[in-house]
Amino acid sequence: MKKTVRLSTLLVVDIVALAIVWLMPSVPTGVPIRRIFLVILAAAALFLIFMLGRSRTIQPHAKVAGIEPVSRINPAQYLTRNGMVCPGGDGRYRVTFLVGDDSKVELSLSARQAGALAVGMRGTLVFRDAVFLSFRPD
Repeated sequence: MKKTVRLSTLLVVDIVALAIVWLMPSVPTGVPIRRIFLVILAAAALFLIFMLGRSRTIQPHAKVAGIEPVSRINPAQYLTRNGMVCPGGDGRYRVTFLVGDDSKVELSLSARQAGALAVGMRGTLVFRDAVFLSFRPD
């Protein structure tokens, strides 16, 4: 997660520098220094945006601690007696994972994604910020 914070901070600094260079008056010399800086800063911003999109967190040995339906109004959403999500539900579920240092990660999953999980399962959790990407059981 620290890598994401550093990349986003660099992106903000790069965009501010890009705005400053864009607003600077052009110098009437033969060398287009302003254009060169604009191209370099724009390329750096695109690269940082690309890297931010690819950053993700991988937590090995994560444990599914709880599965709860988000909307209790829809009768199609329910848990079976052993805590597994009933297949065919069309709602959202809040799934709590316990990661290596006993910290909790809560993610919102669709019924299809949560249907493959059960409380107590262990595996490798992959997510980006608050977006669930995958869970590979051990």
